[in-house]
Amino acid sequence: MNVAFVPLTTLADISFWSSINSKKLHEWKLDESPIECFAEYSIQDFTGSPSRLSFCHDSFENASSSRFHGFALAYNTIEGFQNVDRRKIIEESALSIFHNIKNGVWLERPEILNTFVLTIHANLKKFVYTYWNCVPALCSPENITYVQEPIELDTGATQQLLQYYRSHGYPSIFIHHKNLCLPLSHLMQMTTVDAAAAYLVVADGSTETRVPGWTIRNALAALSLSRPDINEYRLISLRASLPSLHYVITGTITDPSKFPKTVGWERSIRGKLEPITVDMKSHFDPHSLMEQSVDLNLSLIKWRLVPEMKLERFKALRTLIFGAGTLGCNLARSMLGWGVRHFTFIDNSNVSYSNPVRQSLSEFEDARLGKSKADCAASALKRILPTVYAQSVQMTVPMPGHSVGAQGEQELEIVVNQLEELVLQHDVLFLALDSREARWLPTVLANIHNKMAYSVALGFDTYVIIRHGVGESDVASTSESSVRGIVSYSNLACYFCSDVTAPGNSTTDRTLDQQCTVARAGISMIASGLATELLAAVLQHENPVEAPAIMGDLSAEDCGGLLGHAPHQIRGFIHRFQQMTPCVRRFDRCIACGKAVKEAFEAEKWRFVRDVMNSPSRLEEITGLDQLQASVDQVDIDFASEDDGSSVVSFT
Repeated sequence: MNVAFVPLTTLADISFWSSINSKKLHEWKLDESPIECFAEYSIQDFTGSPSRLSFCHDSFENASSSRFHGFALAYNTIEGFQNVDRRKIIEESALSIFHNIKNGVWLERPEILNTFVLTIHANLKKFVYTYWNCVPALCSPENITYVQEPIELDTGATQQLLQYYRSHGYPSIFIHHKNLCLPLSHLMQMTTVDAAAAYLVVADGSTETRVPGWTIRNALAALSLSRPDINEYRLISLRASLPSLHYVITGTITDPSKFPKTVGWERSIRGKLEPITVDMKSHFDPHSLMEQSVDLNLSLIKWRLVPEMKLERFKALRTLIFGAGTLGCNLARSMLGWGVRHFTFIDNSNVSYSNPVRQSLSEFEDARLGKSKADCAASALKRILPTVYAQSVQMTVPMPGHSVGAQGEQELEIVVNQLEELVLQHDVLFLALDSREARWLPTVLANIHNKMAYSVALGFDTYVIIRHGVGESDVASTSESSVRGIVSYSNLACYFCSDVTAPGNSTTDRTLDQQCTVARAGISMIASGLATELLAAVLQHENPVEAPAIMGDLSAEDCGGLLGHAPHQIRGFIHRFQQMTPCVRRFDRCIACGKAVKEAFEAEKWRFVRDVMNSPSRLEEITGLDQLQASVDQVDIDFASEDDGSSVVSFT
């Protein structure tokens, strides 16, 4: 039976490639000269794992007796790596082994029988490494076959050999003769009879129970070339984890002085003679390292506290933030911590000198240069976490009461279409704008396209967070849910559902304090943090767009998600440090999410927006609020007439 040998597999850990990075940058630079290198070879491997030649952080340090000694060739270009003369490399390395065998050096230094040449190209920009390792083996003697099938050594014999091996270190090759362990030098002093009866003991890292490893090839070649007078070669494959074996092998040597055939280039996992490529970007790229670290923080929450948490929902979320001011910046910063990675900011103003101390994504230099708030916010997010996707849109959101002339209609059409497209491209909207009327069109679009929307607004010492209803109002379930104190997501009111008048231009005739949001310094962080946590609670619901809210102080256990209940509104009063979570139902005549408004927009698109901008009362007309107001006024008139019995009309 022909003898096969288990080839060695190169195993380079992260620290080895890190060492390559450092040495290439600071020591080798453009030098392509051979570099002394060392690798570990163990006889401790187990069945099923590859027979390994291991490289690590100290592979370029001084050698020890337990290591393979070889060379690394680091090429500057991938073309240089690909075009190298590999036949020449293996022949030169094998010729050195052959000469050391012929001149007897191997008898004193058996470690020279095993060496390697590791060819490498390191792309330090992309952290991609291509390598091909050569562990040369001399094919001598020729036509190797078993004379005797390998036989397992008994435990006592194996322990005796292992003790000698460990005291001398790898690559310890020695002679075992008449129950004695002898140095290799005895081989040349033995008679032909004694040498033929002696076993050459080789430390073998083969992981195949009945097949010898690669290191035995050159040991067998050295024995056959040094003692051509021996016809049969006796070998012991010494292993620590698998049974040690002994072989009786025969082969043919036609000319001991002739340089034998050589093999040794490593095959890939596909079994082909080809280079191997490893991508270490996720381990070395600073951007990827930070991304992994951020993900680890979230994973710890999942592992330790909420094992069922769906972290992928945060990373997949596409967020559209209206307003890149104090609230918009803090909302984005908070969501980064939950793993949200996709942001779009919409704003029409520039950073002023009063902004940076409150707006966490702008700085003094941004104010000095008058940069766009949206641009600054997007750029700052990328500086904080380079792998984030953040874009900015410089836009003035069309608002009721902010009239537009005929010359502005074309631009209005473009803006309304662009805004609708942005809403379609995102999963959740945050309305963090300064005025009431600025929130109207985003609310309309969110309702039409069934997008989650959150309004966040501040007073001097108050704040409100409202999650708008999603989808068509489920009137049929209203009575049932009322009994249980639960309101479905579709029945939740929007920011405008409590209003009975259309929003108008609130910026006209405003004093300085009315032109800016004047609020206590910490209130925006409180509000934005609560809004982010409200979103997180909704996203961890079994079905986020069905996450209901609870009316009053009830604690319905069946409507909470992994992170608890998701209230409809959060209203805070800092002057007395109180907070409440009211729940309000949708108003069927709402000027933003009402059915009439939805139908009007879908029918007229930007023209409807134009009409509302020029005359906000249009909203009251199509929703019937004008009739509601008239009926209320008539009730007041009638009440006043009946109260004093006169015909004088008084208004309340």
